[in-house]
Order: sequence, then structure tokens, then C-alpha cells
Amino acid sequence: MQARVLRLLAAALVLFAGTAIRAQPAADAREFSIPAQPLASALIEYSRQAGVQVLTSGAHIGDARSPGVNGRLAVAQALDRLLEGTGFAPEFTAAGTVVVTPRAAAAASAQSGRPPPASMTAAAASALQLHAVTVTGSRIPRTQIEGPAPVVVITAEEIRNNGFGSAYEIVTSLTQNLGSVDNNSNTNGFSPGAIGVDLRGLGPNHTLVLINGRRIADYPQSYLGNSNFTDISGIPVSLIDRVEILSGSASAVYGSDAISGVINFILKQKADGMALNLRLGGTQHGGAESHRLQISGGWAGERVDAVLGIEFYHQAPLWGFQRDYADSRLDSPAPNYASPVFARIDEHGNYIDPGAATCAALSSLDHGSVFHAYRRNAGYYCGSNEDVGYGTLQNGRRMANLFASASWHLRPDLDFFVDLLAGTSHQESYNTPLQWQNSEPFNGDSKPVPFYNLATGQIEQWQRRYFTIEENGGFEAGKIRNIGNSHSLNTGLKGTIADTGWSFETLFGHAQNRLESKWPALVAAEAQALYLGPALGIDAASGYRIYDAPVSRLYTPLTVAQFRSITRDSIDRDFSRAENFSATLTNPAVLQLPAGPAGFAAVAEYGNQYYGLKPDPLSLDGSYYGLHNTGAVGSRDHAGLGAEFKLPLLRGLDLGTAARYDRYDYASTSSGRFTWSLGLEYRPAEQLLLRGSLNTGFRAPDLSYVFAGTSGSSSSGIDYYLCRKLEPAVPLGACSYNDIAFNGRSHGSTNLRNETSTSLTWGFVYSPWRGLDLSADYYRIRLKGEVLYESSDMILREEAQCRLGGLDPDSALCRQAIAQVVRNPADDRTSPEQVTSVLVLPINAAADRTSGIDVKAHYRVETDRAGRFDFDFAYTYVATHTLQQFPGDAAVDELRDLYNFVIPRDKASYSASWTRGKFTTTLYGYRLGGLPDWAGSRRLGPTLVYNASLNYRASAATTLTLLVDNLFDSPPRRSGGWVNYPYYPSRWYGPLGRQILLEVDHRFGGAD
Repeated sequence: MQARVLRLLAAALVLFAGTAIRAQPAADAREFSIPAQPLASALIEYSRQAGVQVLTSGAHIGDARSPGVNGRLAVAQALDRLLEGTGFAPEFTAAGTVVVTPRAAAAASAQSGRPPPASMTAAAASALQLHAVTVTGSRIPRTQIEGPAPVVVITAEEIRNNGFGSAYEIVTSLTQNLGSVDNNSNTNGFSPGAIGVDLRGLGPNHTLVLINGRRIADYPQSYLGNSNFTDISGIPVSLIDRVEILSGSASAVYGSDAISGVINFILKQKADGMALNLRLGGTQHGGAESHRLQISGGWAGERVDAVLGIEFYHQAPLWGFQRDYADSRLDSPAPNYASPVFARIDEHGNYIDPGAATCAALSSLDHGSVFHAYRRNAGYYCGSNEDVGYGTLQNGRRMANLFASASWHLRPDLDFFVDLLAGTSHQESYNTPLQWQNSEPFNGDSKPVPFYNLATGQIEQWQRRYFTIEENGGFEAGKIRNIGNSHSLNTGLKGTIADTGWSFETLFGHAQNRLESKWPALVAAEAQALYLGPALGIDAASGYRIYDAPVSRLYTPLTVAQFRSITRDSIDRDFSRAENFSATLTNPAVLQLPAGPAGFAAVAEYGNQYYGLKPDPLSLDGSYYGLHNTGAVGSRDHAGLGAEFKLPLLRGLDLGTAARYDRYDYASTSSGRFTWSLGLEYRPAEQLLLRGSLNTGFRAPDLSYVFAGTSGSSSSGIDYYLCRKLEPAVPLGACSYNDIAFNGRSHGSTNLRNETSTSLTWGFVYSPWRGLDLSADYYRIRLKGEVLYESSDMILREEAQCRLGGLDPDSALCRQAIAQVVRNPADDRTSPEQVTSVLVLPINAAADRTSGIDVKAHYRVETDRAGRFDFDFAYTYVATHTLQQFPGDAAVDELRDLYNFVIPRDKASYSASWTRGKFTTTLYGYRLGGLPDWAGSRRLGPTLVYNASLNYRASAATTLTLLVDNLFDSPPRRSGGWVNYPYYPSRWYGPLGRQILLEVDHRFGGAD
């Protein structure tokens, strides 16, 4: 199959190559899109689009404005148009460097017929500077993207050519994104469909996500019911200009959260005329059709610059029954059994055979899949293998996003700006049909408990593992709906202080995220009453409740009306908000030192965060079968003050340093933290950069950990106290109390401290010749005091030691442990001193450490006849990753504990692009190192996925792109023991298969 695809691809490339040769314009031509604007910023954009270093005269260029340039032009021709009417002219002093000088000087050089002498060029270079830009990880504008810490940049062109259709696909391609996080395949848990970023595998709450360099509100639900995180699923990918990723701690610059790194999504800030982008796609095997429409426009005037972009997106769901490897329990790579749709269970836990005739009467249900099923060592029941196929492998989503930005030029040195990003998202998922089993309230939860049935004269349990599609009335009623509305507004003043070199920005930012989650839920008491009728007392012999429940009632399918009578939508209304005031002052040349100018930046911030989980009250007390939620409401204030310096110590040797203090106030608690960073850049030669950085970081306690409300669930464990008190000579494994049931309780804590970290990087960047860039960097991150919930086992151990004299019962530790374990009174005749509940609290306990190597390479070859070739390669190898959950525990090697930690040892991505004439074709590859099998006994082989694209510029205004994602139709990798549906690790692998997409870009108006 792969060979056939490769032959077809090669034939297509030959065909298009011939066309490209016939249509090839002048050598060195590129596509330019630079609107009219101040000449200084126009040259920065030209430098980026042309791949040329631009040196400018800072003394005079500030007042000039450029008419802009658009279309496919030679590099020199585009610069000529960009400089028309400005009074400046270009002079190329090398293949990749141009000096922009006043037109009179350039004219004198041209009249002589000779290039400027070396002495003049050297003098000009010393008096001129490359215009500075701000790069993620520093507030000081700089002339080089590469700095003391590695920064990865993904451009809009790369996003399109590599076939990335969502922010999730962008971050998945990052080799530094090493964590296993929920994604759009998730249909269960606390934040279904939300997507986080997990740089270095330290958890999504330790990666700082920015949009245009500014924070946004947290997702208004917690990740795995524990930590806060930022959801990137609503970021409009068609409006992204570039993505910058800094891996490593950056708290000294950005404050809390940036422990494992920063990912900054920078949206398009410039537009000339109007542009339309339409993308349509589908999958080869059906399902998950997608449509995306983006309209953007803008203008640049003497007083106002503005850009507006709107994106509409629709992704149809992919159902399990649409993939032959996930449409049935028979697809399990290990022996499995049919789901018990209708089942009676005796007091010993075995099925009571309903008879083949009973199941035959139900065989039309679930599209004719119910049959007389058998489970070894358990018995017969009426079951089906098809229930798993009625869930979504990838959720459906409809989104609308708007981005607007405007700047009013109040004076030549002062702008008032407003940025707005707003979006609405409607996500639909299906987590297989609802289920029920007869149960009794159990300390705020529902626990299956047998009953004595008068109708049969025996002890039974009744089970509907799930209700069929016919009883549901179709799929619509069973969908989980998440409706999110968010916006981020930033406004302020920015400008320069005349003739001083100082720039400033004052900013007010408001961001909020509102979410309404609708979960179909079954009301346990109403289902109990419908099936079993009223309770008739307690059976003296067994101690169980008595019901008179004819067996025919269980084996009679419910009507849709009956099913509706015992179900309802459980609606959660959650909200998060973040507001921030900041003032920034920068000067890239605050002081002239012998080795060059010193840069400086200072920032002051004050803000407030709010987090509110407001669930359906019935989801808190166990009223819904199998659905238990928790609430959390709280806020905190934050203030921060920081400074940053860039100091040239010697020629070619720069020191960067930053320091910052942050303070958080919440409830009656105050928490402060000082962080710092050091970075060195040494350029012993023009082609070589040696670099290193040492940073401290921190994360303030998550609001979800601080303010989480009381939550309960059924739990079990060893009662160490009764085992050692009543059966001291019996091994714990044989103790009568080694598997007791109790209610697990938890809630937040205001006693949490900051998590802290240190991060070290060192490496090099080497450019031996024009077009080739190589880099390699070592990283090491150590996280201390990581917040996690206590284990009930640890609490029960400590409580036993305190009660039996192993620890001082009057110590604070013992008083706390004894208070967290609730037991029946000693004089209770039925169960003296038995545990009824255990409370666990979040604490600063874990130590997480990881280290590894990042390697990057880029090579560009430009030829007169064959066109331009671009090759990119990125690779990350994880050398160590250890976790110590509690003090005194042995550190666990996550790379060797293959059962508990499903993470790769390495990741790689690579691409090859060829541009000739109007055509660009790209082959992108992604390699995920082998994940563990389900048994945790070995690592599987690596997974490779390829995307291909063909881009055709039909005219200066129109571009057509054909994309094939997952070119070789690679299915998710499975192992023989992966028995949990969908029988592969869905956090790492996607189910779509080969996708074919067509994208059209067309621009209306604007400069020629």
C-alpha cells in the first residue's frame, strides 16, 4: 500500500515539476504581503518574508512610511517597491544582507559603478543596526531570534504546508510536548474535549500559554478533577501568524506557571485589503468531515491601523462504528466478553441464566446485536458486543472566532491600541449509552447492593450495563454537550519617549471563559423505583431490603417515555476570569558599554483571578447513578514586579539576567516568591553561538486545589489499625480487614505552598554556511513541592501508627491523621471501630525531575533552475524522568515503569519542501517513540505518520493547496494486551486515518 502511494506521489511530483519548469518566474522570487505602514516595521516584516538581514539607519528612518508591497516578486524588486517615496534606497553588501541608506548616498555609489568600499561598508555597519524584535522569553527587543535559551518558531506557512488544521495538531508536532493529555478524543472525565499543552511531560498546569504575549483565562473546569490548565482548542488556527515555544522555566520574566516552558500563539497583526480562506476536508473511511472559513481584512492609514479576522469551523464527530477496529468488543486484541445489556446476578456474583428464548425476544435491540451471551466462570445473560461502537472516537465541534486589533496613532510616538479575541464553541460527544444497577445510597454515593426478591424468593442484583439506542430514542438525547464562550480584551497605550530610546506600554487585560456542560444523567432513585417498586422492609436472614420485582420487568425494554422519566440533563455552569494591569518599560540601548549597548526592561503587574465550578446539586450527593461532581469557588489577587538586563560583557559575549517578585493573596493566606534567571551567549565566530541558561521558577497553588469543595466516592483499602490491633500475628495480605469499603472524601486546602523549580539549559547554534543552521541543547528541570492529593492508604497507615503508639498521638501530624479517618463508635455492636470514611487533602509532596536533549536542523538550498529546497529536522531524547510522590518514597523511573507511565522515550519531526515557480510541495513526517504495551512489559515499535501538501499560486491573489494528512493511512498502534476501549492509547494516537483536504486562499484589493 505504501509503495503504491509513493509511486503515485512521485508521478504527481514529476508532472507538477514539468509544469513548474514551464511556469517558473525569475530566480529568487518570493510571495510578499506587506501592507502600507511605518517603514521601520515594514522592513522588519520584509526581513522575515525575504529571509534577508536588513540594516537600517535608526537616526532618520523613524518618520518614513512605506507604501507596502504585495505579490510574487524578486527579493530586490520587492525591496525597491517597499522603499518607493521614502527617500531611502537599498544596497546589498552580501548575498543575505542589505543596507538601507538615504537615497543620496546610494546614488553616489551607483554613479561610480562600484560597490561601496570596505571601509565605508564597515563604518556603515558600525553605525547602523538591525531593527530589534521582541522574542518569547524576554521583554527586551533583540536583533536575533536565537538567545541564551532555545526558542522554536512555527510560521503560518509551515502550519499550512505541514497539514496542521488545529492548535492541537501544532503542539502535537512539537518534540518538546512530551505529556499524555486529554484531547478531542476524550468523552469522559472532568474536561472532555478540552486540550492542554504539556511541555516536558510535567503536566499541562506547568506550561504557560500566551496569546500575543498575554495571558488568557484558565479553562473553567479542572484537569482530571485536580489542577487548572489552559485550553487551546478554541485558538483559531487560520488566524495564527506564528507560534513561539520556549522550553524551560521563565518565571523571572512571566511569573507563575512557566515551569516547563512557554507557548505563545501570535495572531496576524497586519492585513492589506481582504482575504478569504476556505478549507474543506474529509476522511477516506468516512466520518469527521470538516469545514473552515476564514475572512480577514485590514487597512493602514495615517491615523489608524486595523485588522479584523473571523473564523467559522465545523468538525463532524467520528463514531466508533465508523472504524472497523473500534466498532465492537470483538475488536479487543485480548479476549473480551459481551456487555451485559440485561443481567440478573445472584448473591455470589454469578449471572442467573435468562434462557435463550428471553434473549431472542430482545435480539432486535441495538440494531439487532443483542444475543444469549456467556462469560466464562460467570454464566449466561443477554448481551451485546456493539455498545462501545456507539461512542465518539473524536468529538464533533462547531466554533466561531473573532480577532480584531486596532491602533490609533495619537502622536508619532504614541499609540492607543485595542485587541479583542472572542469565540464560541459547541462540542458534542457521546460516551456510550447510560447504565444502571440496583443500588443503595452509601455516604453520598451509590453502591450496588443485593436485595431479597419476593417474586423469586432469592437474593438478586439487577443490571442494565447500558440502555439500548432504541430505548434512548436515538443518539441525540445521549450526547454530552459543552457550550463555551470566551473572550480576551487588551487595551492600553504604547509608544516611545522622544530621543531617549525608551519604549513603554501600559495595559489592561480582561479575559473570561464561560462553560455550560450538559451531561445526560440517570436518577438512581427513580430507576430503582421503576424497576423494583417500593421497598417492603428488611429481610431478617440476609439484612438486605425486600422488593417484589417480577423478572419480566427487567427483560422488558423501556419505552422512550419511560427512559425519559428516569433521566435528565445534569447541567454545570462554570466560569473563570482573569484581569491584569501592567506597565512595561524597555530600552535596548539604555547604556553604552565598551562591548556594545546594554538592554533593560522593567514590568509591574497587578491582577485578579476567579474560578468557579458550579455543578448541578444532584451531581454532588450521589443522586445520579455513576455521576459524581465537585464544586470550587474562589479568587485571588496577584502583584508582581520584575526587571531584566542584557549586558555585553565582551565582544561576542552577552549576559542576560532577570529577577522578579510575585505575591498572591487568597482567602486568609498570602504567598510570595522571588525568582531569577541567568543566561549567557558567546559568539566566538560569526557562525557559532554557544549558550546556556539557569532559571528558577514557581507555580502558585491552583485555585482548583485551594477552593475545591467536598467530593465523595466509593473507595477501599487496608484498615491497618484493626489488622494490627485484632490480628497482629496475621500477615496484612491475609488480614480480615485488608479490603474494606469506605467513602473517600476530599476537598481543597488553603495551606498549600508554591511549587518551585530550577531549570538548566546549555547548547550551541552553528551555521557553517549560508542556508544551514544546526542546534543542540541539553535541558534539566527539577520540580519540588508539586501539589497532589494524599493517598488514603498513607492516611490509614499514619492513623494506625498514631493510635497504636508508633507516633506521638498528641503531635500535629497525629491529630490531623486521626481527624481524617472517621470510624464507627467502639460501642457499635454491628461494626465497632470500622472505617466509614477517609478524607484526603492536597499537599505539597511530589518531586518531579526530567532531563534530555533537543536537536534541530534547517537546510535551505536555492538554485537557478531546480528551485528552492528546505529541509527541517527536530528531535528530542528524554534521558531521565523520575517522580517521587511522597517524602520517604523511592523515586519512580517513569521511563522504566511501563505500566503506570505511558510516555515515549523520544520524539522527532522532519519535513522536506520544494518550491519552484508557482508550486510548493511539502512532505512532513512525525515519529513517536515506542509506547509501552498494556501489560507494561515492553515498549512497542515507533509510530510514523506523514502528511503531504501541494501548494499552487494561481495568481498574485489566489493560492490553492491540496493536503493529505496521514498519507499512508496508518492506524493507531495497538498491542496484544490493550483491553481498554478503544484498544489503543487515545491520548497519543488519532483515529481519523487518511484525510484529504482542499484549501483556497484569495485576496481582494490591497496594494499591488
